[in-house]
Amino acid sequence: MAKIFRYELKRMLLNKFFLCLLVVNGISAWFELSTQIVAGVAFTAPFSVWSFGAYLAGVMPMAIMTALFLLSIYYSRNERQVEALTLATPVDRAKYMLLRNMAVSLGFLVICIIAIAQCVVFYGVIFDFWRVGGFILPAMLTILPGFVLFMGLGRWAGGIRPWLLYVLIPVSLGLSLAGLPGVLDFFGGWYFNNYPLELPAYADGEPGFVYSAVFLVTRGAYLVVGGALWVISLRPARGAQ
Repeated sequence: MAKIFRYELKRMLLNKFFLCLLVVNGISAWFELSTQIVAGVAFTAPFSVWSFGAYLAGVMPMAIMTALFLLSIYYSRNERQVEALTLATPVDRAKYMLLRNMAVSLGFLVICIIAIAQCVVFYGVIFDFWRVGGFILPAMLTILPGFVLFMGLGRWAGGIRPWLLYVLIPVSLGLSLAGLPGVLDFFGGWYFNNYPLELPAYADGEPGFVYSAVFLVTRGAYLVVGGALWVISLRPARGAQ
């Protein structure tokens, strides 16, 4: 299984398609920093937790779209034929599908690491701000729930009909960019950009960073729903049985 994982990982990360999307994500992230975050959000400093969260929420739609595109590779006709041949050998199907999921997840992780590194460098060079330890938990709450949800949806949709995955890509991107509140605030964009305006300001003129109950509940719901769909997707896909 280790050889299979190395093969899948190499095939994913060295794919020209992935490398091109990696560049596009990097450019998109830098544009977000230099045009939106440099002025801060909701009257907070550009290097506040609120602005950092808004930055990640802004780059996540493109990163998720990239991950869904990578996932779609596994649902092409040739890939399903290769999968059928592989599963005809003494390979545990659940482990095999898990390895493929891990390859896509690591590709997404690379995109996120680069985006966060860009932000850290931006804060350090422009504002001489390097104290980013307090950004770890907000980053996890922004990145992980949305990723698990959309990967679960992608695996589930692709397992029913491969073309549903291609429908999910623009739909997820559109809903994410729409800046909708509540349960449709998939990456926290509305929360980070608007919730500070409802909070009292401290002596420095900025509100302290807090997690609302709705924000935490929705993050947890995304993890549960996405994880459940991910597990369900481990069953044999139609056309691959």
